[in-house]
Amino acid sequence: MEMGFYESTASLAPKPMREAFAKQLLYADVRLEVRRFVGFLLVYSLVASLVVASVLALFLHIPPAFTFLGFFAGFLVVPYLMLSLSADGKGQFVERILPDALQLISSNIRAGLTTEKALIVSARPEFGPLERELKRSSTEIMSGVPVEIALNGMPGRIKSRILEQTVWLLSRGIGSGGEISDLLIQLSNNLREQNALREEEQADVSTYVILIFFSSAFGAPALYGVSSFIVQVMTAQKPNVGSINLPAGTGGVSGFTTSMLQASKSTITVDFVVLFIEIMIVFGALFSAMTLGVINKGKEKEGLKYLPFLLLASFGVFLIVRTALLTVFGPILLK
Repeated sequence: MEMGFYESTASLAPKPMREAFAKQLLYADVRLEVRRFVGFLLVYSLVASLVVASVLALFLHIPPAFTFLGFFAGFLVVPYLMLSLSADGKGQFVERILPDALQLISSNIRAGLTTEKALIVSARPEFGPLERELKRSSTEIMSGVPVEIALNGMPGRIKSRILEQTVWLLSRGIGSGGEISDLLIQLSNNLREQNALREEEQADVSTYVILIFFSSAFGAPALYGVSSFIVQVMTAQKPNVGSINLPAGTGGVSGFTTSMLQASKSTITVDFVVLFIEIMIVFGALFSAMTLGVINKGKEKEGLKYLPFLLLASFGVFLIVRTALLTVFGPILLK
């Protein structure tokens, strides 16, 4: 079959990139053809980056090469991160309900059902993605696929280390001829204890989360607002400082002071300071979000969902503090 435009464009992407997107699409249960998706992403990332770089170069005189590369990389990375976060969320949901599913399967096996019957009867709608996997494994077992092989396919479609370990232990138990129902009960109890410990850890670090969020969203932007106002006041006072008459007979001190005053006239502008602060706010919010992700979930990317809120709060506080100071003290100090 002849390939379309997007499928042909996907050939330009490196093979590891296509494989990475294929894996995340499978984990996130997004039913799209990989080559078509990657080709679409490449084309529209290229077009959007060219448009953004041209607009910024035209109105803000920013070098287009840097903005094009930055936005092109961003347009590729953001969809990947969204797919990865969706896959992680799916895996975390499965980890929460896995103890209940294992206990239900064990009860059905003890009631006299075969393994494949127990799997399909235990597939409840409230189990979400795990319901589909249980039905799939049961169908494969009925078609003649060994139980171990059918179960081992589940971790390849659900991104969960705990599920992978559980399936491995279950497969080893079945292969060694052990009592499956007792093994399932033991695994269910261990997973419940592990989930309880994880919840306790999250409760213990809640204070650190609040502190980091407050300092990034409110504390630092407020200080940045005060600092930018002080710089603007000092810049406005430079002409008055430069007109000071020094007393006669100061000699070398006069020359030194004059050179210092001349040097002070070439200080950084207020616009540059504001731009520098805005960049610092963006990077501060980014690293704070990643830190929150590490503390909460153990992964930096888990904190990226907090980034929009941190950016909105940070820029809001900075603008409010700066505007309030300019409104109250500006008429007095900026004459």
